[in-house]
Amino acid sequence: MRQFNVVTFLLLLIISTAGCSDREQVRVERKNLVQGVYASGNVMPVGHYQVTSKVSGIIDDILVSVGQNVEIGTPLVKLQNQPNEANLQIARNQLELTRKNAAPNSDLLIQLEKQVQSSRAVFKQDSTELARYRRLSDDNIGSTQNLDLAELRYQTSQNSYQMAVSKLRETRDRLDVELDNARNNLLAQQSRTRDYTILSAIEGKVYDIMPEKGELIAGSRPIMEIGAANQFETELQVDETDIVMVEAGQPVYYELDAVEDTVLSGSISLIYPRINTIERSAKVIASINPGEYPLYPGMALEANIVIREKDDVLVIPVTYINEENEVILEDESRKKIETGIRDLTNVEVLSGLNEGDVILKPES
Repeated sequence: MRQFNVVTFLLLLIISTAGCSDREQVRVERKNLVQGVYASGNVMPVGHYQVTSKVSGIIDDILVSVGQNVEIGTPLVKLQNQPNEANLQIARNQLELTRKNAAPNSDLLIQLEKQVQSSRAVFKQDSTELARYRRLSDDNIGSTQNLDLAELRYQTSQNSYQMAVSKLRETRDRLDVELDNARNNLLAQQSRTRDYTILSAIEGKVYDIMPEKGELIAGSRPIMEIGAANQFETELQVDETDIVMVEAGQPVYYELDAVEDTVLSGSISLIYPRINTIERSAKVIASINPGEYPLYPGMALEANIVIREKDDVLVIPVTYINEENEVILEDESRKKIETGIRDLTNVEVLSGLNEGDVILKPES
């Protein structure tokens, strides 16, 4: 009898222990909730750009150094340009020649003006002669043959005079066009010469110089990196599934690998309206407040972009709700709830649960 009772007791204990639940549980509580979007990126100077050359050439001189502050128009690099210097001199000579030819007292124009004066004098003389022969003809004096010859000389001298005037006018117009073309050609050559001395486009600091003196560079190859001296921003990559929630002006909080246990802040300033088809992400520019920490271009960072914030809302851990928005109640029954915003750990409960309700963690 005693043995039976002991066995019965052990069986009841096993059954009772098996029926007890040791699953994790939490109570629905109220918290302030912040919904954010994750992004990664780098620190960059405001207005930074890569200096490139329009032309290829050998670096004759590097006129600045890394860390130097520059103004707009500061010469940065000078390239060798012997062929262009020769073309520039040819353009100067051509301009000087065309300017001399187009001058009012040039030999060519003076000669043509003399031809106009000479042909005008002949034309005037022939015109007077023709008028005299016509008067004689009207008085029945002189022969018809003499009148015809006078008219022929008049017509010939008139044509010669008109041709001389036309040639003078056309020559002046042609010389003016040639002078204009020579000026434009010189300006073009001077512009190409300026391309061999590369100037800074902004006021800022030289952060990097890639090539060395004497090195051959191709056109459009990066030569330097320049940006604002003491103003920084961030270039972030946001996943394409999250970018629709990002707007200008939203606050951003950063964690930098180089600055441990510190959170820096900023805000979204620009969203690029395209998706990188390889990385499936969008580029976003945001400000950053460095506080007392020195920043360097290229510093890696992680960012949380605050999308929405709510104070004093009902929350439960995200691990306690399944894909169908169901939770497991204390009696192990399932209940569907309505949810709102969420962060990495908690999700807002809009309806279906009350503060203090106990829910169980689903079995994995």
